[in-house]
Amino acid sequence: FRRVFKLLAVSLSVGHAFLPSQGLRPRRPCLDHLSARARTSNALKSENNPTRRTTISLIASQADSTLPPLYCLNVQLDVKPERREEFLKCIRANQYGTLTTEPLAVTYIFGEDETTPNTFHFFEQYLGKEGFVAHTESPHFAAWEEFASSEPFTAPPKVSFYKEDSAGTPGLGKVEPGESTFGLIVRLCIKPDRRESFLAAMRADQDGALTAEPFCVSYIFGEDENEPDIFHMFELYKNGRDGFMAHSQSPSYKAWAEFKATDPFQEPAQVKYFDIAGAE
Repeated sequence: FRRVFKLLAVSLSVGHAFLPSQGLRPRRPCLDHLSARARTSNALKSENNPTRRTTISLIASQADSTLPPLYCLNVQLDVKPERREEFLKCIRANQYGTLTTEPLAVTYIFGEDETTPNTFHFFEQYLGKEGFVAHTESPHFAAWEEFASSEPFTAPPKVSFYKEDSAGTPGLGKVEPGESTFGLIVRLCIKPDRRESFLAAMRADQDGALTAEPFCVSYIFGEDENEPDIFHMFELYKNGRDGFMAHSQSPSYKAWAEFKATDPFQEPAQVKYFDIAGAE
């Protein structure tokens, strides 16, 4: 796992050195929507706390849409049950360090799979590839690498890199401190000859979700960095699974469902659902 991320970091940094003079903007203003006190309190929760705790950055959901499309990661980690608490302690420290010390880090959230215990899904955003490379060079990431090299997983980590199709726009759903949310990570493999109709259908559903649905917090998608016609999605809803179910009854989703029925995919969609506990 350590070598994988190191190789990724090296490959991403070639030709993309971190140059402040390039005019990269600071992180989105709503970073402080969660106070440092709230983030600190949550990051230092006792390992004995039986509830599933994460810290959620609301930046992606309540975003400054004037910024360019962001560099995104979807990640899945399958943790050995006996390493669960150690994993949570380490990942919370990595999350806290990322959100409080990295000027190019925008979003870092994670949660446990809805049906599979000890499977965790992550969504991260950075201002350009430079932001991710800077993340991999941080002290808290080094501590994470040390843990990840100790064989804590039951399967190799799954990591997907992509850039937003367009600059993120906030949804109508506004998340308050302490409020839990419901996330989806999706992988779609599109037939090349259906690409343009897919993009039109996806953008229409995205626009409908963000502009007309009170429970939709965030809806982001983009094409895989390395595999053409592979697209990744991240969606976030208030009100738990009910928030997503409300989306599935919307006019925009019904139009999307009609498109899906026309057999536009090379393989079945992969959809992962997870719960994200709110910071107190």
